[in-house]
Amino acid sequence: MTQSDLPIDPADPEYELKVAEWFQETVSQPQAGDDAPVQLTRRQAQKISAIMGAVCRGQDAYLDALRAASWFLDCAQLEADPHPHARTSITAAEAWARVDAYPWPRPGGPRTQPL
Repeated sequence: MTQSDLPIDPADPEYELKVAEWFQETVSQPQAGDDAPVQLTRRQAQKISAIMGAVCRGQDAYLDALRAASWFLDCAQLEADPHPHARTSITAAEAWARVDAYPWPRPGGPRTQPL
């Protein structure tokens, strides 16, 4: 079902709320392949976790690294369980190389010096 197939009138004042509720209900349902393992090394998990934590603590210089990490995870999950309508422009290995090129974030809050 696409957003245009929703039985919700776009003129409804609560349209956005109803679409958000529909989306959450849809993505929360178990999907085929949810339990398929994804190739991720310990180092990859550690670095992505460090990048996520840095951004959460206000190290905005890592926002691009976080976007790259998100793209890597998208690529990795599609390689683990290909979807007939989804494609990526790069492989998970290529996406990881982009993430790995970023320096490891130091613990703590924001730094005064950029990357």
